Amino acid sequence: MDQQPDYTEWTSERLVERVTLLEKQLREQTTKYTSRQPSFSPEPKAKKVKPVRQFDPSKYSTRFIALKFAYLGQHYNGLEYHTNNATPYPTIEEELWKALSKAKLIFPTPNPVLNDREPNWEGCEYSKCGRTDKGVSAYGQVISLRVRSNRPLPTPKTEDVHAEEKGDIVTPKDVISGEPATPEVTAFDSVKDEIPYPQTLNRLLPPEIRILAWCPSPPPDFSARFSCTERRYKYFFTQPAYTPTPGPAGLSPTKDSNGQQQREGWLDTNAMNEAAEKFKGSHDFRNFCKVDPSKQIDNFRRHINSARLIRVQPNFQGSLGYLDLPDFQKQYPPDVDNELVPTAESVRRDLPTGPHIYAFQVRGSGFLWHQVRHMVAILFLIGQGLEKPSLVDDLLDTTKTPQKPVYDMADAAPLVLEDCKFDPELKWVYIGDSSNNSASATRAGAKGDGNHGVNGAVDELWKVWRRHKIDETLAGSLLDLVVRGHEDGDPQGYEMRSEQDEGEKRQKKSESQRVFQGGDAPRNVGVYTPVMKRPRLETVEVVNAKYLKRKGLDPPERNRGTGEPGGDDDG
Repeated sequence: MDQQPDYTEWTSERLVERVTLLEKQLREQTTKYTSRQPSFSPEPKAKKVKPVRQFDPSKYSTRFIALKFAYLGQHYNGLEYHTNNATPYPTIEEELWKALSKAKLIFPTPNPVLNDREPNWEGCEYSKCGRTDKGVSAYGQVISLRVRSNRPLPTPKTEDVHAEEKGDIVTPKDVISGEPATPEVTAFDSVKDEIPYPQTLNRLLPPEIRILAWCPSPPPDFSARFSCTERRYKYFFTQPAYTPTPGPAGLSPTKDSNGQQQREGWLDTNAMNEAAEKFKGSHDFRNFCKVDPSKQIDNFRRHINSARLIRVQPNFQGSLGYLDLPDFQKQYPPDVDNELVPTAESVRRDLPTGPHIYAFQVRGSGFLWHQVRHMVAILFLIGQGLEKPSLVDDLLDTTKTPQKPVYDMADAAPLVLEDCKFDPELKWVYIGDSSNNSASATRAGAKGDGNHGVNGAVDELWKVWRRHKIDETLAGSLLDLVVRGHEDGDPQGYEMRSEQDEGEKRQKKSESQRVFQGGDAPRNVGVYTPVMKRPRLETVEVVNAKYLKRKGLDPPERNRGTGEPGGDDDG
């Protein structure tokens, strides 16, 4: 065996040479060893690229239907998509179009102006009922369009075949000789044998958008927009509208309809309901809308069938227990506010004063742009005691008020398009109806067919509701704890900490006026100026004329915005 060299006596140059030699030998041995080892991982086989299967629309029949759907619109930029208009959030139409296209339910005519990712409704006979704005939700929105059908195409006897509509189904044209096409082998049920449209689309749509029902046979010449005879809106708000200031410091100098001094945050719902009644009937609502000069509307008369306040949850109690403490109360018996919606509970003196959920419910044949939100804004001013119900009369009287006073409209988030009505009324097939047990849905799995199934409406909406309910509970419990200031919730502890000298209590009177407009918090406006004493906007005629001059356009034919159903933007 070779004797181990004594490296201690080596010079540094000799040590470097030795290390270099050993590294070279190690590399040679490594290369020699690895070259002899078999490969245990075979080379990956090249994946076969499946050819893209081209979808041939000519092999399918189509039918004209209507869809009823709901959506929570807080995270969407409204219903309608506008070309070349980038928005921070997607629109409801974009999501609908993507789902319909992915499911191969629509066959739009190519539009060279639009790219492949933009909604294209050309050739789909598409129409929509209410064009809700950014942040607005809907429970009963309706669209109509032509979609792919499961109905088999009859087999023609010659190759000379053209498409022709027969009823609501597109079928090949009979041969020129007059002989009818070969009849279908089996009878086709237009509902049970059809594509389960709601389930198919719900599988592809975001959870905040749910298809509720479809109408197999809309009337001839049906339009979701122009066939609508009544639109129903609800605007939700809490009572109190915002957290009240406790004690004398929170008392407002105004008095409610019962002659009692109001506390900031609480709304006089009786006065609001009195004002809401004034909207009923046919009126000129030019002072309750936003004017769009591009439409050149000169007729602002609309008919309101019903307008009132309703208590949505008469027995609702959240986690905000501090609102039942004496210093936060309205200064008059709790059951006075329950006269709008009488219940067995309303006569009980021990009924908690809040928080409750109310809604302004309005029904009409058509609405102007932002009309509902303007109506609600005025009702909130009246409910806070800042205006009298007679303000509605003043604004509806265009002889007295030809120019709209400057005021802000209510927040968009609490507004909902509740329902759309048609005459004759459409026959809807809802998810889970026994008449909608389609064969294709059954093959896909019965558990996912109903309203509570995987592709129904309930399961996904439950997830959305629960997420927000937990958020509400956590925030409400924290708010209650912060106001009370201790864990056991003993009101006496709060009352002790709320002691202030009279000077501090009266200081509130000199602070800025807080105005509630439907949002999460009131807005400080300084010294409040009554609506009828504010600056006025230009008349509609002047606004329209300036737009035409700026665009270099000729005046259009009159009778724009005649008030017919569906003639204008809603919301």
